[in-house]
Amino acid sequence: MKKTLFMLVSLFAMVSCTSPQVKNEVGDASQVVDSVIMARRSVRQYTDKTISRDMLNQVLKSGINAPNGQGRQAYEIRVVDNPEMLAAITMAVLNDNQAMKPQNEVKNIFAGAPCVVFIANDTTYDMSQVDCGLLGQNIILSAWSKGIASCCMAYPVRLMKESKLCAPLIAKLGFSQGYNLLYSIALGYANESPNAKPRKTEKIKYVD
Repeated sequence: MKKTLFMLVSLFAMVSCTSPQVKNEVGDASQVVDSVIMARRSVRQYTDKTISRDMLNQVLKSGINAPNGQGRQAYEIRVVDNPEMLAAITMAVLNDNQAMKPQNEVKNIFAGAPCVVFIANDTTYDMSQVDCGLLGQNIILSAWSKGIASCCMAYPVRLMKESKLCAPLIAKLGFSQGYNLLYSIALGYANESPNAKPRKTEKIKYVD
């Protein structure tokens, strides 16, 4: 009985000593996450500095650790950091869409970003687009926390899919059969500091 009581007292002492530390760690993490979320901006002007593959792998690993339905990871990711291919995509799209000429002399239709992540969804799974959204948000936030800016871009992808000249380049991305190119994320080091746009808090309502 004494031995059991001693073990219980020891266990309680251990919990009492460690709980504040765990609480502080969680509190610190919460502040960091909130700070990253509130500081993130969509950037459309980038420097010429390239992102290392090691850094990209860290960002993408965070991406694929996003929640996903049934653990299916119903998406495929293709990363293009080759300026020649991004230029080729741009030329193909502009050939069919003269009004889409990039502004400010940027190098490609992805705001001149040096790296573009293309994301495709599995069309056999009806919630795959949700998975793709969660994946993209993780990528964007992870990138921002590492000093890498981004912009989620769907319109250039739509133009790519409408362009006949772009078809071979989309094929070169090598998505599996049954996967649909959904959107892209431009990544790079920011050459601007845009202000936050106002958000409509009335979009949030509690239902009793």
